[in-house]
Amino acid sequence: MKQQTAVHRGVLTFLRSLVLASVVLTGCVFSSDVRRAEQLAASGDWDGAVAAYREAARKDPHDQTLQERLEYAKASAAEQHYTEGRRHLQNNRISEALQEFKLALGLNPAQREHHAAMGDVMRLKEAREQLQAADKLRNLGRFDEALEAYERAVELDPSLTQALDGITATTVRQRAAKTLGGSSQPITLRFQNAKLKEVFEILARTAAINVIFDKEVKDDPITIFIKDLPFDEALNLILNTNALMARRIGPDTLLIIPNTKPKQDQYQDLMIRTFYLSNAKAKDVVNMIRTMLESKRIYVDEHLNALVIRDQPVKLRLAERIIMALDHRESEVQLDVEVLEVDRTKSLKYGVNFAKQAGFGVVPPGFTGSLSANASQFTWSQLTSLGPSSYLFTLPTSVLLDFFKQESNAKTLAAPKIRVVNNKSASINIGDKQPILLSTTNVLPGQAATGAVPTTSTVTSIEFKDTGIKLTVEPTVNLIDELTLKLKIEITRLGDQVTLQASPEIKQFRFGTRTAETVLNIKDDETVVLAGLIQDEDRKTRATVPLLGDIPLLGQLFTSTTQDTITTEVVLTITPHIVRNIDTPSFETQAFWSGTESTYATTPLFSPELLQVSHKSSDVSIDIQQAPTPQVMPAQPSGPSTPPAPGGLPPVLQPVLPVPQAVPQQQPPAPSSSQATPQPAPPTPSQPQPEMLARGAGMLAIQPSQLATPGGQEIAVDLTARQLDSLTESIVSVSYNPQVLEFRRVMDGEMLKRDNVPASASVSANPAVGQVALHLRRQGATVSGSGVLARLYFQAKSAGTSPLTIQQATVIGAGGKHIPVTVERAVVQVQ
Repeated sequence: MKQQTAVHRGVLTFLRSLVLASVVLTGCVFSSDVRRAEQLAASGDWDGAVAAYREAARKDPHDQTLQERLEYAKASAAEQHYTEGRRHLQNNRISEALQEFKLALGLNPAQREHHAAMGDVMRLKEAREQLQAADKLRNLGRFDEALEAYERAVELDPSLTQALDGITATTVRQRAAKTLGGSSQPITLRFQNAKLKEVFEILARTAAINVIFDKEVKDDPITIFIKDLPFDEALNLILNTNALMARRIGPDTLLIIPNTKPKQDQYQDLMIRTFYLSNAKAKDVVNMIRTMLESKRIYVDEHLNALVIRDQPVKLRLAERIIMALDHRESEVQLDVEVLEVDRTKSLKYGVNFAKQAGFGVVPPGFTGSLSANASQFTWSQLTSLGPSSYLFTLPTSVLLDFFKQESNAKTLAAPKIRVVNNKSASINIGDKQPILLSTTNVLPGQAATGAVPTTSTVTSIEFKDTGIKLTVEPTVNLIDELTLKLKIEITRLGDQVTLQASPEIKQFRFGTRTAETVLNIKDDETVVLAGLIQDEDRKTRATVPLLGDIPLLGQLFTSTTQDTITTEVVLTITPHIVRNIDTPSFETQAFWSGTESTYATTPLFSPELLQVSHKSSDVSIDIQQAPTPQVMPAQPSGPSTPPAPGGLPPVLQPVLPVPQAVPQQQPPAPSSSQATPQPAPPTPSQPQPEMLARGAGMLAIQPSQLATPGGQEIAVDLTARQLDSLTESIVSVSYNPQVLEFRRVMDGEMLKRDNVPASASVSANPAVGQVALHLRRQGATVSGSGVLARLYFQAKSAGTSPLTIQQATVIGAGGKHIPVTVERAVVQVQ
């Protein structure tokens, strides 16, 4: 007993020593990790300190002090990475800053500053990605998409000067490609029976450009009335209504030519441009370009997926718009498929199995095989030497008892995931490949001359056939996140062996196939279940001895029975997930102008705004009873610059109109004492001092000279002529205060049409500076006397005073002689 007590005490002492040693060793390990962490923290390596504290905390997860030290180290390391990220961000190193902010956020995810910094750097990163994409698009000539990318970059980072420069450069280049040149301000045109070349000359001077005519351009009279239309649209309108076209041959020079096929071929410059496609196939896009634009010179580079087109510049711009609408990424769908196949097989075999054959035969000497139904060959000597050993018998000498039962259950579960592009098929095969023996026999015919007989040669090969489940899916994604799935499932299973040839024996397996094919519409993330693909096969085979097996009850002693039951069921579930739907382009990209049936253009012939009925249409309607006069926006003269008008308005532009060679105005003789010299009224501060253009018998005046009207009313004043001799043409410039009045329209007066002589009138209105230039002309005989040359209509805008001043007046008589005139102005008071 004492011996056992001593043994127990020794064991306890050993265990205590072992536990104490482990505690001491563990403490040493913990102390070393903590000391290393403190050393790393003291040196500023907070990442190393975090790693050391984590190792120590892993060994002692219940030490609260250790956990606090770990949290402090993580916060310090996060702050260190945050500071470093800010430094990288100030130096515009976005990638390095992003990496530092990620580390800071991972160490201290609760800090709001880290989240804000992460959001800032991601925004800046996206801005630079948009800038790179915009540069690529601009280099490809896709200016609209480039502008969108530049604007997005500026929106994300307003300080990104490269994006601002890109917007400026792209806009300038885009405008240069679209405009024909000239003024960008709207103009108003009113021509009646004016010469075509004269109209172009007025437009040219208005827009400060040069116009050259082809020798086949006819100077036919035209009539056109438009208001506040951009210069390019007005020019295109005149060109198209007169079967003409314009070609730029210099920065400020246009060539006007007839719009005929020979002239197009003669003057049309052709460009070659390469379009690189990202998503659409070049071989598919080329057919659409040929159909829509009738382009013939197109080359498809399938290797680079690019189109090379040689055609008119306007057609290339239209081709660009078409490609922009088509070259978008297709939708993608991820298919989650689950397949469950259950096979149940039961086999039962019982009964008495007798031998099934008995036979007798004569065999030649030395025969060692078995009897067969085929004939044997004997020589005469063999027949004459037949003996007891030449006869062979086959007798049923064995009886076997069968008692066998087998059951098997098999399940095949597969859950593949596959990602497929819209309108492309995806296939999934789940199963095995079964080898099949194939034999090919070739017959070589013999030659009759040599007496050779035909010979045969057999070539054996192995082919593998898929067994199991084969699923084919083709999704079609529409724009409302719904899909059309075209499904086809084929189940092929291996059957029994069948004997194809007895001698030589050839056996092959039978294959069972079940196929289901359907098309269905489903929503995104909706699960489709295909079940009911069940195959039940029951086979019962009974082998018996003839006659004896048919005896009731006793026949079972001479019968062997085999029963096979095979059940196969397949359940398929498929769930589509739209990973990315089609990137639908904007409406501006989908719909754009393409010209007329005979010409191509990127802008409409008639501006859409002109087709809209304004609520002020009654104010600008044209009186059919009196032919209206034309208006053209005047261009800046080449002389000394005019100081800017008050209120930030553009300077007053002097009208430049087609007139005969200028003849200096002659000063008339000084008036007699009985003849009063008209004194002009003092000008208002907003209008320049009008000059007395001439003194003589003729006079131009605006009547009535004093007019008061309430605001919002329309007023009419007459430009009258007094004592004019042999008038043929008159060019008059009238100024007004645009803050008080708004010019609406002009009607020609009765004096120009006197004696039923045809007359033409044109007007140039610049509402920004308050100026109207009139060009009045008789087509036939001159007219003398007094009367109304034109009637001007204004709208009273706001209270104030507006003088109506004739700033320039050129009156031409018979033979191109200038008629000296005096001028009088009027004053309109708006209450």
